[in-house]
Amino acid sequence: MTTPAFGIPVGHVTDPAGYFLRTERALGHRYQPEQIVAVSSERVLFRARDITLHRQVSLRVNFQSTDATRAWFMREAEALAQLNHPAIRHIYDAGVTGDLAYRVGTWIEGEGLDEASRRGPRLIPMVHTLARDLLGALEHAHMNGIILRRVVPASLLLSHAGRGTVTDARFSSHTLPAVPPGTPVTGLAFMAPEVREGAVGDPASDVFTAGAILYFALTGVEPPLDTRKVRRPTELRPTTPRAMERVVLRALNPVADDRYLNAIEMLEDFASDAGTFENAAVAPPVRGITPDDGARWEQRLRRALGDDYELLDKLGSGGFGRVYRVRDLHLEREVALKVLHPQFTQDAAVVERFRREAQLAARLNHINIVNIFDIGGRSGLSWYTMELIDGPSLAQLVEREGPLSLPQTLRLLRETLSALGHAHAAGLVHRDLKPENMLIERDGGLRITDFGLALALRGAGMYGGATSQSGTPQFASPEQLLGERVDQRTDLYSLAAVAAFALLGRPPFPGSTPEQILSRQSTNQLPDLTAERTDVPEAVATVLYRALDAAPEERFASAAEFLQALNRATGSGRERDRAEWARTAARWLGLPPAGD
Repeated sequence: MTTPAFGIPVGHVTDPAGYFLRTERALGHRYQPEQIVAVSSERVLFRARDITLHRQVSLRVNFQSTDATRAWFMREAEALAQLNHPAIRHIYDAGVTGDLAYRVGTWIEGEGLDEASRRGPRLIPMVHTLARDLLGALEHAHMNGIILRRVVPASLLLSHAGRGTVTDARFSSHTLPAVPPGTPVTGLAFMAPEVREGAVGDPASDVFTAGAILYFALTGVEPPLDTRKVRRPTELRPTTPRAMERVVLRALNPVADDRYLNAIEMLEDFASDAGTFENAAVAPPVRGITPDDGARWEQRLRRALGDDYELLDKLGSGGFGRVYRVRDLHLEREVALKVLHPQFTQDAAVVERFRREAQLAARLNHINIVNIFDIGGRSGLSWYTMELIDGPSLAQLVEREGPLSLPQTLRLLRETLSALGHAHAAGLVHRDLKPENMLIERDGGLRITDFGLALALRGAGMYGGATSQSGTPQFASPEQLLGERVDQRTDLYSLAAVAAFALLGRPPFPGSTPEQILSRQSTNQLPDLTAERTDVPEAVATVLYRALDAAPEERFASAAEFLQALNRATGSGRERDRAEWARTAARWLGLPPAGD
């Protein structure tokens, strides 16, 4: 069992009702416990309500009956209360009532570094932010005469904005005289060798702790107790910046004199290479404003974009957000910027999943796939920038000009299959292929956008991630609508549905609800393409019908197989096809189309 706020295991809860009852009896006149967040052998952490000040607080209660553990608990409260730094949990009340000791601090909405790292190593910009927060907190503690001696991932909280907060000082130099003899110490990998051996430690000891935490954040792996066996972060994560690796490895030196003297020296060395600018891509949720607020939304966006982008005009909107034409002020070029709906960015896990999927999509290099340039966020908004395509979406084109000709549709199919084959080979399934995501350039070439976005933002949720502006996923496969496992055959199904739309000017499975659409799909109630479009050969219709089969195993197994069947159906040696491929080759080489 985990709590959504911290994600810290609370499996040791043996009497939650009793914990609540005892806490309410002792403190209910001032603090109302709402939820058990974490439990250790001697203490319970509640999310609580300060009745007097009307705010959420963290309430940690020591239920142990021994004087020694109560004294240790209160000594830790003293240590934290002496510190006043934004990266250290602030304590503003503590006491003993009856046989309960308690302390009250600020409530931090987020999760422990340990829980966050179960999804994988932290993103590099987040590690940079964490380094600044942690080292600033350690330096503040040292200036107040306190050596923390141990900071473990479970006690280092990450907010939704990616900021780190230290919440634990139980083994600090201030509390050390009060630690009961024989108390087991966990998290030894995050303690300096001299501290493990019983030394009080000094600022260089906390430098080791900082290095261990950053190593864990970068790699998702605890450093070994034998520091001689520490692997370079770039061995575990090749994209680790060299500056970060150099700083972390120096901090993890087993000889204290060979580390940084203190946290501020480590921070200054890090900043000399990495800089001090912070751009938190995981931003806190926007409250009191939605994209429907019009002018207020655009004003908020302009402020968020700051001096990085100049907002020029709106290009469109969809299920995940709005798209704008902006000017990149650093590179002095126009790009497209998609701002995600705040409803998708209030969950740190969702934003992280989006960033990871965008990283995968950014590795795709294909003429028919829109390039992703950057991911960013500020002031509660998250966005990504991409190549600006000068042309309408397929949906806009059909709405404006009507159904496409057969040669246009065949070109659409071939270019999309080429792009899908490339993406599927890289392990990326689009999951939301539809006319709105297929952009048509001035020369008629196709560009596909939003690869992986459905998986990132909707995951395995409603309709398997497929969306539409109407809310009805008209181009989703049956397995998506049923919430079943999807693979590359889902994209092939959606493409065939898009091709039918291009030929008919309407979706192939009409319906105002997903249930109505699914009913037609599951019984293979396909439109009669050759009856409505007499220029469509029976062989081409047969290929599309196979791709639109309700059973995934009856469809083409890959984009290459689909393309081969399409070429056989159209006669790949005909002059028309040669001309079409010549145009594609010209686009690859940057040459003008034949006849220009």
